[in-house]
Amino acid sequence: MNDWSEDVTLVDSVIVPDEYGNQVPTETHRVVQASKREIAMNEFYTAAQAGIRPAVELIIHTFEYEGEQVMIYKGQRYSLIRTYQRNDDELEIYLEQKVSDDGN
Repeated sequence: MNDWSEDVTLVDSVIVPDEYGNQVPTETHRVVQASKREIAMNEFYTAAQAGIRPAVELIIHTFEYEGEQVMIYKGQRYSLIRTYQRNDDELEIYLEQKVSDDGN
C-alpha cells in the first residue's frame, strides 16, 4: 500500500519569448504527491553494470506525469533514468543524481 506522503517537483523546460522577442528556455515546476520505495538490489546492480547509479525510486500517479526528465526531491535535483508502468494508475520512476544536476 502506498502512503503518498512525499512531494516531488516535476521540472519541465519551455521556450518563452522575452521582452525583445528572444526565445528563452524557462523551467516550469509542478509538485505532485509520490510514494517512496527502496531500490531493489537487483535493480541497483543491473543499473550499476550499465554505469548508472540509481538514487531514488518513487511511485507517482500516471496521469500526473508528462514526460519530465528532471525532478526535485527533498531539495535535490535528479535526472530520470527510466519509468515503469506498474498498473493503470501508478508509474514507478527511477532517478539518479549527476554532478550537473546540483544546480551549480
